[in-house]
Amino acid sequence: MGNRNQNSTDYIHADEPNILNVHKAMDYNQQGQPLLRTTGSSYDWTINISAGAVDGTSYVEKFGMNVDVDSNKETIWDGGAIYSYISTAETVAITSTAGADSAAGTGARTIKIQGLDANYNVVVETLTVGGAAGATEFIRIFRAKTVTAGTSGINEGTISITSSDTSTVLAQIGVDGTGSNAAGRGQTFMALYTVPVGKTAYLTQWTVGCGKQNTDAVSTLLARPQSGAWNAKDIITVSATTYAKDYKIPLQFTEKTDIEVRAYSTTNNSLVSSTFNLILIDNPV
Repeated sequence: MGNRNQNSTDYIHADEPNILNVHKAMDYNQQGQPLLRTTGSSYDWTINISAGAVDGTSYVEKFGMNVDVDSNKETIWDGGAIYSYISTAETVAITSTAGADSAAGTGARTIKIQGLDANYNVVVETLTVGGAAGATEFIRIFRAKTVTAGTSGINEGTISITSSDTSTVLAQIGVDGTGSNAAGRGQTFMALYTVPVGKTAYLTQWTVGCGKQNTDAVSTLLARPQSGAWNAKDIITVSATTYAKDYKIPLQFTEKTDIEVRAYSTTNNSLVSSTFNLILIDNPV
């Protein structure tokens, strides 16, 4: 027989190691009766992923905006039009439309670039605005952000990250407003991503918004495996609103797959935004 808990009709068996001293881990009500307490909920798990506390698992949120979507499809990113990918890794340089964005300027001084190298491994490089091209070769760039700035604390012009050999604009950090009301964004707004080598991505949520009254957007979630073709994976239509879709069964994307959101509108100059969330899990070795 086991030892009986005086506040319970159940028994704690001494020969069951999984429940030895279980009372020490329990909560009790005012009458001294044990309360049921659960752990390991999906919320706890996602918090741990965000904190980097789940081995072999990480998380990416991609968000983008295109302020001028017309009747032709465009990628949802700072640069407008359909995004251009390069086929060979290249070094990059950073320029700005504002002279204040420079090594000693009042605006953005250095930019951290996140992307993938020729082998699709994650690489990061920090470069000076207006300075020489870096040493790291990128085949993909999916994020860039201002890390140091002058007195304004932000980019004052539109910053472009351009490949050295093909002069392809791979990322931009935009500015909202004009004149004295202009405000730099501080980082890229690009709803696109490429899955690193050795990872599988699971898309758990996708949001599309159309921010102007009497405008609409037809948005498509596209994916292209390496050396493959673009295929639509989902579609969302909105009119002057935002719609978020949660996937009970996440969409799976293999390593080196390009993921991108494109949209068109029946009304010119529509502002369209999009966000998608990915959980990245290490592939078995």
